[in-house]
Amino acid sequence: MPRRTIKIVVDASVFADYYLFYPGRRERHERARTILDKLSSLDLPVYEPFLFEVELRGVLVRSIKPEQVVEIVDLVLEHVNIVREELIHDKAVEIALLTGCRAIDAYYIATAKHVNGTLITNDRIMKYNALRAGTEAYYLLDDKDYETLIDKLATN
Repeated sequence: MPRRTIKIVVDASVFADYYLFYPGRRERHERARTILDKLSSLDLPVYEPFLFEVELRGVLVRSIKPEQVVEIVDLVLEHVNIVREELIHDKAVEIALLTGCRAIDAYYIATAKHVNGTLITNDRIMKYNALRAGTEAYYLLDDKDYETLIDKLATN
């Protein structure tokens, strides 16, 4: 029986930690690199809400020159599937009402629900809200979540 290919939604926090290294935050950087490199090597489909591009550009430009940000984000966008707002708006509204989460978090969680996928984040609160909304989610800075995700990816 063939394995089911898992669908992944990766929060912009993980991409930011992949590209940025701050002293004292080595673990964030290393775990983000490990997971994104693993997803790439497995060629798993990665989905992002329509706001992803704007959010990632806004986060990266705080530490990287705008020209470099454009190059990085354009490269990332070649490897992800963007989910249009009209496909996830109603789900995001429901999630916001259920969890009280930030709008951007509601869109990531709604994207994961829309594609029946797994959410990966470096935001503990987003993970908690995703679980409350019935979405599988992993917080990379939690050792148990990280190891469980590594095992899940190894079996895919």
